[in-house]
Amino acid sequence: MTNLKSRALYLLLLLGQLTGALFIILDGLPEFRHLVIHPGEQLPFERSDNLAAPIMIVVMQIAYWYRLQRVPLPPQRSNPILSHLFLFLGRLAFIFGGSLFGVVFFRHLPEINQGADLWLMSRRGLQLVASLFALFCVTLELERLGRALGGSQ
Repeated sequence: MTNLKSRALYLLLLLGQLTGALFIILDGLPEFRHLVIHPGEQLPFERSDNLAAPIMIVVMQIAYWYRLQRVPLPPQRSNPILSHLFLFLGRLAFIFGGSLFGVVFFRHLPEINQGADLWLMSRRGLQLVASLFALFCVTLELERLGRALGGSQ
Protein backbone atom coordinates (compact mmCIF):
# COMPACT_ATOMS: atom_id res chain seq x y z
CA MET A 1 0.00 0.00 0.00
CA THR A 2 2.82 2.41 0.80
CA ASN A 3 4.37 1.77 -2.62
CA LEU A 4 1.03 2.61 -4.27
CA LYS A 5 0.75 5.85 -2.26
CA SER A 6 4.31 6.81 -3.12
CA ARG A 7 3.71 6.14 -6.81
CA ALA A 8 0.45 8.14 -6.77
CA LEU A 9 2.15 11.04 -4.99
CA TYR A 10 5.01 10.95 -7.49
CA LEU A 11 2.57 11.05 -10.41
CA LEU A 12 0.61 13.90 -8.81
CA LEU A 13 3.78 15.94 -8.31
CA LEU A 14 4.95 15.21 -11.86
CA LEU A 15 1.53 16.19 -13.21
CA GLY A 16 1.74 19.47 -11.29
CA GLN A 17 5.11 20.22 -12.85
CA LEU A 18 3.98 19.28 -16.36
CA THR A 19 0.78 21.30 -16.08
CA GLY A 20 2.80 24.30 -14.96
CA ALA A 21 5.27 23.89 -17.82
CA LEU A 22 2.46 23.65 -20.35
CA PHE A 23 0.83 26.73 -18.83
CA ILE A 24 4.09 28.72 -18.98
CA ILE A 25 4.63 27.76 -22.60
CA LEU A 26 1.07 28.43 -23.79
CA ASP A 27 0.68 31.59 -21.71
CA GLY A 28 3.99 32.95 -22.97
CA LEU A 29 3.48 32.32 -26.68
CA PRO A 30 1.75 35.64 -27.48
CA GLU A 31 4.51 37.60 -25.73
CA PHE A 32 7.17 35.47 -27.43
CA ARG A 33 5.65 36.23 -30.84
CA HIS A 34 5.50 39.94 -30.02
CA LEU A 35 9.17 40.01 -29.01
CA VAL A 36 10.21 38.21 -32.19
CA ILE A 37 8.21 40.54 -34.45
CA HIS A 38 8.90 43.78 -32.54
CA PRO A 39 12.36 43.60 -30.95
CA GLY A 40 13.06 46.42 -28.55
CA GLU A 41 9.41 47.36 -28.15
CA GLN A 42 8.26 46.91 -24.58
CA LEU A 43 5.23 44.75 -24.09
CA PRO A 44 2.38 46.92 -22.89
CA PHE A 45 0.95 46.37 -19.43
CA GLU A 46 -2.46 44.82 -19.67
CA ARG A 47 -5.10 44.13 -17.08
CA SER A 48 -4.77 40.46 -18.03
CA ASP A 49 -1.27 40.50 -16.50
CA ASN A 50 -2.32 38.57 -13.45
CA LEU A 51 -0.86 36.30 -10.82
CA ALA A 52 -1.59 33.04 -12.65
CA ALA A 53 1.93 32.63 -14.07
CA PRO A 54 3.77 33.41 -10.81
CA ILE A 55 1.43 31.09 -8.92
CA MET A 56 2.09 28.30 -11.43
CA ILE A 57 5.83 28.84 -11.09
CA VAL A 58 5.58 28.56 -7.30
CA VAL A 59 3.44 25.41 -7.57
CA MET A 60 5.97 23.88 -9.99
CA GLN A 61 8.85 24.66 -7.65
CA ILE A 62 7.06 23.27 -4.60
CA ALA A 63 6.22 20.08 -6.49
CA TYR A 64 9.77 19.73 -7.82
CA TRP A 65 11.62 20.33 -4.56
CA TYR A 66 9.18 18.29 -2.47
CA ARG A 67 9.54 15.39 -4.91
CA LEU A 68 13.31 15.71 -4.92
CA GLN A 69 13.60 15.77 -1.11
CA ARG A 70 10.81 13.44 0.01
CA VAL A 71 9.43 11.25 -2.77
CA PRO A 72 11.75 8.76 -4.46
CA LEU A 73 11.30 7.81 -8.07
CA PRO A 74 9.09 4.72 -8.03
CA PRO A 75 10.78 1.55 -9.25
CA GLN A 76 10.23 1.20 -12.99
CA ARG A 77 10.39 -1.65 -15.43
CA SER A 78 12.48 -0.92 -18.45
CA ASN A 79 10.39 0.62 -21.21
CA PRO A 80 12.49 2.07 -24.04
CA ILE A 81 9.54 3.76 -25.76
CA LEU A 82 8.40 5.63 -22.64
CA SER A 83 12.02 6.38 -21.82
CA HIS A 84 12.51 8.06 -25.17
CA LEU A 85 9.17 9.89 -24.89
CA PHE A 86 10.05 11.43 -21.51
CA LEU A 87 13.58 12.30 -22.62
CA PHE A 88 12.09 13.94 -25.74
CA LEU A 89 9.58 15.96 -23.67
CA GLY A 90 12.42 17.11 -21.45
CA ARG A 91 14.39 18.30 -24.47
CA LEU A 92 11.35 20.15 -25.83
CA ALA A 93 10.95 22.05 -22.57
CA PHE A 94 14.66 22.89 -22.72
CA ILE A 95 14.42 24.01 -26.35
CA PHE A 96 11.53 26.36 -25.58
CA GLY A 97 13.36 27.82 -22.59
CA GLY A 98 16.54 28.23 -24.62
CA SER A 99 14.78 29.94 -27.50
CA LEU A 100 12.95 32.27 -25.11
CA PHE A 101 16.24 33.14 -23.43
CA GLY A 102 17.89 33.79 -26.80
CA VAL A 103 15.10 36.00 -28.13
CA VAL A 104 14.88 38.09 -24.96
CA PHE A 105 18.56 38.50 -24.10
CA PHE A 106 20.20 38.52 -27.53
CA ARG A 107 17.52 40.03 -29.75
CA HIS A 108 15.09 42.07 -27.66
CA LEU A 109 17.12 43.68 -24.83
CA PRO A 110 19.90 45.14 -27.01
CA GLU A 111 17.24 47.10 -28.92
CA ILE A 112 15.01 48.09 -25.98
CA ASN A 113 13.56 51.60 -26.22
CA GLN A 114 15.06 54.27 -23.96
CA GLY A 115 11.65 55.17 -22.50
CA ALA A 116 10.94 51.66 -21.24
CA ASP A 117 9.19 51.28 -17.89
CA LEU A 118 11.97 49.95 -15.65
CA TRP A 119 9.61 48.67 -12.94
CA LEU A 120 7.60 46.64 -15.44
CA MET A 121 10.79 45.43 -17.10
CA SER A 122 12.24 44.32 -13.75
CA ARG A 123 9.07 42.51 -12.73
CA ARG A 124 8.81 40.71 -16.05
CA GLY A 125 12.54 39.94 -16.00
CA LEU A 126 12.22 38.25 -12.61
CA GLN A 127 9.25 36.27 -13.84
CA LEU A 128 11.20 35.27 -16.95
CA VAL A 129 14.16 34.02 -14.93
CA ALA A 130 11.83 32.14 -12.57
CA SER A 131 10.00 30.61 -15.55
CA LEU A 132 13.25 29.51 -17.17
CA PHE A 133 14.43 27.95 -13.91
CA ALA A 134 11.09 26.15 -13.47
CA LEU A 135 11.35 24.79 -17.03
CA PHE A 136 14.91 23.68 -16.28
CA CYS A 137 13.68 21.78 -13.20
CA VAL A 138 10.94 20.10 -15.24
CA THR A 139 13.56 19.12 -17.81
CA LEU A 140 15.67 17.51 -15.09
CA GLU A 141 12.67 15.64 -13.70
CA LEU A 142 11.67 14.30 -17.12
CA GLU A 143 15.25 13.22 -17.79
CA ARG A 144 15.42 11.41 -14.43
CA LEU A 145 12.21 9.56 -15.26
CA GLY A 146 13.36 8.84 -18.80
CA ARG A 147 16.67 7.41 -17.58
CA ALA A 148 14.89 5.32 -14.95
CA LEU A 149 12.57 3.89 -17.61
CA GLY A 150 15.55 3.26 -19.89
CA GLY A 151 16.93 0.61 -17.56
CA SER A 152 20.43 -0.43 -18.51
CA GLN A 153 20.41 1.14 -21.97
